Order: sequence, then C-alpha cells, then structure tokens
Amino acid sequence: MNVNDAVETRKSIRAFLEKPVPLEILQEILRSAFRAPSWGNTQPGKVTVVGGEIFQTMIKEFVQKASAGEAPRTDVAIPKEWPEVLSRRYKENGKRLFELLGIGRGDKDARTRHMLNMFKFFGAPQAIYIHIDGTLGPYSIFDAGLLAQNIALLAAEKYLGTCFMATSVWFADVVRRYTGIPESDQIVIGMAIGHPDWDAPVNRFRSEREPLEAVVRWVS
Repeated sequence: MNVNDAVETRKSIRAFLEKPVPLEILQEILRSAFRAPSWGNTQPGKVTVVGGEIFQTMIKEFVQKASAGEAPRTDVAIPKEWPEVLSRRYKENGKRLFELLGIGRGDKDARTRHMLNMFKFFGAPQAIYIHIDGTLGPYSIFDAGLLAQNIALLAAEKYLGTCFMATSVWFADVVRRYTGIPESDQIVIGMAIGHPDWDAPVNRFRSEREPLEAVVRWVS
C-alpha cells in the first residue's frame, strides 16, 4: 500500500473485533510514526498504549461517569462553538451517520447508546494516548497531531482501524489513574486501534470532504 492508498483508505472505524493487535505490530507502527516532523526536531509527543484488563476497567469507569452526566475534565479545551461553515459540516456528518444507523432525531435511547459506545472505544481492544509536557503550547500540540496522523496511516497500511476520540480524554484524571500518565503532562488525544469489524453496518460510513475550490486558494 502506498501513501496515497493509506490516506484514501483511512477512516474512522466505529466497530472493532475483540482480537488485540500484537505488541510487535504496535511497536513497528510506533517506531515509524515517530519519524513525524516537529518544531526544531523537539519531538514533544509521548505515547502510552493501554489494553487488557486495565483498559476494560477504565472503560467501565468512563461509562459510569458519562451515564451520570459528569462534566468533561480535559487537558486541552473542548471547542464550545464553531464558525458557521464548520458547524454545518459537523452537523451534516452526524446526521448522515445517524441516518445510516437508523437513529431518529427523537430517539434519545439510541442516541445515548451511541454516545456510551464512544466511551467504550467502539469495542476496540486497545487505545493509544498521545501526551506532551504540560508547559508546551499550540505548536507542540500541532506536532502531536502529526504523530497521531502517522500512527493512523501506518495502521491503515496494516489493514488496522483507528478512530480519534474526544471521549477518550473526557475524564483526564481517570486516564491518568489507570495509565500512569503524569500530572505534569497534558493529554492531547486518544485513539482506538484494532481490527475493524467489517460486518458492522457502521463501518460502511465514510465522512465527506469539501471540494478543493472550497478550501484551497492559488496565489501566483
């Protein structure tokens, strides 16, 4: 698989098989992923991989807190509003996904089940957390994003699935307690990783992208 194929193949996977990704495969992905560029080669990104019983216990606590309606406690601020055009894309994407899943606007129970499934990492057997020193700012968060994208593309090359998840960092204190990520680090993002369940209808979903003329300017 070439780079373009990996870019075109990668998408958010929302149903995984229970089969864990072997340690040696994860090591291979991460070894290459850390070739990501960074400001002055500072390499601020750190990775913590969690799976097994610890991961499942952490998920149970996530679900309990989410079900109780506890407010998010993230290290990186969650956007509260978006410019109109971005908000439109966000809402249209959610509408298309719910239509595929057969979840109606007024079906609160189904929407709640879907929300809690996000806190369960869509059944993924492992998660990858990316964190950086807490004193660092936006440029280093950008660098962490480059590392995250590398991981997703390298996983796609191996026919694995990933999903970047805001819910994975919703309760940062819980993540720290189970993973040992220090208080001195800010947890940027977590991602589910595993073998996609291609029999699950939700994995037929693919988000749309804007045409080039909507997002690119040519100056010459």
